[in-house]
Amino acid sequence: MIRYLLFDLDDTLYTNTSGLFGEVRQRIEAWLMQALDIPLETAQTLRREYHLRYGTTMAGLLHHHPEADVEDYLETVHRVDVTKYLHPAPELGAMLERLPAGKVVFTNAITSWAERILERLEIREHFERIVDVRDVGYLAKPRPEAYEQLLALLHVDGADCVLLDDQAPNLQTAAQFGMHTILVRSGQVPSAGVDFAVGTVLEAEPPLQQLLNGQV
Repeated sequence: MIRYLLFDLDDTLYTNTSGLFGEVRQRIEAWLMQALDIPLETAQTLRREYHLRYGTTMAGLLHHHPEADVEDYLETVHRVDVTKYLHPAPELGAMLERLPAGKVVFTNAITSWAERILERLEIREHFERIVDVRDVGYLAKPRPEAYEQLLALLHVDGADCVLLDDQAPNLQTAAQFGMHTILVRSGQVPSAGVDFAVGTVLEAEPPLQQLLNGQV
């Protein structure tokens, strides 16, 4: 029985075509330049390398720069007016309403960021909880420890959950815990650790209904 649908936030519930990510990237690089006293080119390289190697820039900072003020980093890079980039998503709200299971946002970002985005999309009412990177001890996806903390917070087993995410490595770790998985990324197909692949979150309703009805 599926008890929770776990939704990644960024580039899953909305897409990077909005332009929002561009401003976030600029804020990350500006913070790295100031905090680490490095030029822009080095900051850009670190941002890319840390994201590729560790899943988030924050995880790279924790590994290589333990002296860095991660709380200041998280607050600064997420200090963006999301209303400039995002708009209400009534179709998404209607889809979420049709899915008879608890819904949780599981994000490598912070709760205040998720709250602003959900409110802007006008879908906040459909989510009973946000589990952010602070809730899991700053252990971002795809670290297994993040999933252990998530399941403990929700008091469920992995098999009780479906994770929708735009990053295959995040889903592959979820699969190790017995979760059902849906990749939300254009042009992809199911693969190891990925049960379904869809182009947008709206296209995820059919496989979600199959899972909820026990047809898979």
